[in-house]
Amino acid sequence: MKKDRYGIFKVIATCTSCGKPVVVNGPLAGPICPSCRKTLDIPPDIWKSILGSYIGNYGRTSPGEGDEGTIISGGLTIKYSTVRLPPPDPACPTCEENWDLLSVEDGADRRMVCRKCGRKAETYPAPSWLGEVVPQAKQTFFAEREVRRDENDVDAGIKPVALSCPQCGAGLLITTESERLIPCKYCNVDVYLPDDVWLRLHPSKQAKFWMVRFSG
Repeated sequence: MKKDRYGIFKVIATCTSCGKPVVVNGPLAGPICPSCRKTLDIPPDIWKSILGSYIGNYGRTSPGEGDEGTIISGGLTIKYSTVRLPPPDPACPTCEENWDLLSVEDGADRRMVCRKCGRKAETYPAPSWLGEVVPQAKQTFFAEREVRRDENDVDAGIKPVALSCPQCGAGLLITTESERLIPCKYCNVDVYLPDDVWLRLHPSKQAKFWMVRFSG
């Protein structure tokens, strides 16, 4: 009887609009660039290459070992690394208690709770589009979910920033919806938001490992 296999992934893309890095903490088809707020299109075939390569090399990789690579396609550059997991027992980053992944059935869509410290982590089924190109992919763990621009959780609770126009001194109110280059409504000059203001409104993400359970 074949056993389930587990793979850990870390993925960083390069934005096709501004060239800045985009952290992809999950099997996402359209992550949002934190620098220019453009949606990055990652086709299913790219994910097929990343996850399919892991499956293909699984038998030649020892537990704890992994691989890394770079995919360049149609102006899109993605760097990734993979690690083969032994029996599924990754440690909670807060208390180092092992997560009980075997208790999570395929198709579960909920938060896991650490048995020791109560830390929560997401688990949800592999997206349907991913299942079409990588049928073995069944369940994700510790991965971010796909979000639309209008519900991006990075923007939640972030207060607007007041800024003075460098040309006329008029007050400008900058929000998470503002573009990087905005016109002053008083003198009509274009104002480019400095890095410290932009990063305050759009905090950068840290690249993290996330996991996929494969059948067979």
